[in-house]
Amino acid sequence: MKRFQHKYTLPAILILLVLAISGILLGFFNFQKQTTLPPDSNPSAIGVELNQSLDYVDLHKLQDNGVSFVYLKATQGRSYFDDNFLSYRDQILGTKLAFGCLIKYSNESTALQHYRYFNSKVGRNTGSLPILIEPTSNRMTQKYLRSMSKFAKLLQLENKQVMVQVAHKYYKVFPTKTLFMATSDKSPNKLKYSFWKYTNDGRVKDVDGLNDGVTMFTYNGTVQQYKQRYGQLTQ
Repeated sequence: MKRFQHKYTLPAILILLVLAISGILLGFFNFQKQTTLPPDSNPSAIGVELNQSLDYVDLHKLQDNGVSFVYLKATQGRSYFDDNFLSYRDQILGTKLAFGCLIKYSNESTALQHYRYFNSKVGRNTGSLPILIEPTSNRMTQKYLRSMSKFAKLLQLENKQVMVQVAHKYYKVFPTKTLFMATSDKSPNKLKYSFWKYTNDGRVKDVDGLNDGVTMFTYNGTVQQYKQRYGQLTQ
């Protein structure tokens, strides 16, 4: 009788092994299809950047798949305006998504030139999120930082909340109440950074046009803080 039982031991082990490997592979491929979330963090709200380099994105699908806010690329320097900005801004009105404006800050234009061009193209409706100033150069010279600081001040004079995508160590250069966005690999300090750009190569599940290469953000605070400051969560 014992010999009869052992006869089926090896096939049973092989079947279990195949099932285990299949489960692992299935889990891996399902994971690859999921929305990219921040490492080492429990996000309170997820956001993405939208611009003309992406295919058309259905904002209702974006909302239905757990995204709570978007940053719309607006201007760069004194001559570039994103072709899709106005269209996306109009469509957002029919959703629960919060939005903000993203300005690429060129070191070849002055603060006043940035300010005048941004106002001429975007106007007063800049969204409920802080206006995000993102440097186009990696060289954080004092001249460049002071120029961004002057631009931030001009926006603040219009009662706009401003956030810069630079290291918090430069906080003394910028006006009081300027917020900071982190770009680190790990969850940033919540006392220093209000938002976190955690990937430039993310994806959003089941949303055409956002299958890969998506810039993604998260609010670096609690769910309650996000709701109080910026609106509803769509998750």
